[in-house]
Amino acid sequence: MRARCRPVLMLLVLLLGAGPGLAAGDTSALYMASLAAAERAAGGAGAGDGSDPMAAMRAAVNLQRLAAERAFAGDTEGAIAAYDAQAPLGPLHPPAQRLAPELDDAVAEDAVEAIVAAARTRRVVILNEAHHVPMHRAFARALAARLRAIGYGYLACEAFAEGVPLATAMQGRGQGRVVAATGHYLRDPVFAGFVNNALADGWKLVAYEHIPERGVATDPWDAMGQREEGQARHLAERVFAADKEARVFIYAGYAHAYKGAQDGQRWMAERLRRMTGIEPLSVDTTTMFAHPDRRREADPYDALVTRFPLAAPFVLRAADGSHPVFGDARGHVDMQVVFPRYPARDGRPDWLRTLAGRSPRAMPDELMPRRGRRIVKAYRIDDGPDAVPADAVLVDAGKPAPALMLPPGAFRFAVEDEGAADRLSPP
Repeated sequence: MRARCRPVLMLLVLLLGAGPGLAAGDTSALYMASLAAAERAAGGAGAGDGSDPMAAMRAAVNLQRLAAERAFAGDTEGAIAAYDAQAPLGPLHPPAQRLAPELDDAVAEDAVEAIVAAARTRRVVILNEAHHVPMHRAFARALAARLRAIGYGYLACEAFAEGVPLATAMQGRGQGRVVAATGHYLRDPVFAGFVNNALADGWKLVAYEHIPERGVATDPWDAMGQREEGQARHLAERVFAADKEARVFIYAGYAHAYKGAQDGQRWMAERLRRMTGIEPLSVDTTTMFAHPDRRREADPYDALVTRFPLAAPFVLRAADGSHPVFGDARGHVDMQVVFPRYPARDGRPDWLRTLAGRSPRAMPDELMPRRGRRIVKAYRIDDGPDAVPADAVLVDAGKPAPALMLPPGAFRFAVEDEGAADRLSPP
């Protein structure tokens, strides 16, 4: 796994996730321009044949950037497809008819309920995400509401921009909403909605990202270790040193949630455990979910959703009470969330309704492009110029109009056409 993607993931975070994002006051009307730039950079590149490692890394970074931009623009299937294109395509796994015999007595439990039950006797819950899958953020939103109800009070997100005081990165006039400067990945309307809900529920927000100083480490793996150490130290200093009884929900990317050692690397969760003496409850969401190309899905995802055709995310519980985990996360997390295959409704994935708590609203005819593509964005009536839209979706002329998926409230709309300035329409 080290050779395949971890240094690339680190490099992408250095490029995208660590900086301060857009400066306060900058317009958020950059979705189409950023998407088009990412498409040009990716240029259809895949992983190549591996003969040029640096070229392969550049291609992977460009595909990851494209995946993130597609996610911001509501193209969730395209986001997963772009990210998957980093790796050579393997053979199609035959549909699995049954799981391994040792799982014959395993049962499926609602993921949120199982995590909350375990979290009652813990002080730290660490949930990871794939940075190009907004569905994971919708799940985090649902989980955060339940954790808050049992006494968790600090929400620490890797995606919060270091160096930007969170109190000043929120929308003014008392709304308590994230803005463009809050963090690069907060440009995703689903992520912004998760954090906006957390603010409304009274969570204290904590930024903990750490970027190694340039030139201190020349090897990407060593630089990653410095980053893991810095993240853990920030959490220890900014939360636990100030509040000895703190209960914290940490939202991280990928392997940062892993305990123990992997390929000689100790990730943030393990370093935090050693620094504080607190055993975190670590949960993986980045492995077991549907892909547009089923050849990209992890084994045994198909067998799990075939055996347990549930409508909500679940975790497995074996007969001995343990929670089976698959893939790279095995032995490093306490639970692993399995997401169902969500159908599309009105051109949007159904998890936007069931997990993100949104409702469909028909796309107004006047917002559809007459030619080419555009991104349609919905803003709350009182949002300022640097707000993150409540929803954003890519639409094409001549194709069926997708629904807007919106939380409760009144909205105004804006559109971004390719090569054109942002234009507002009446509410």
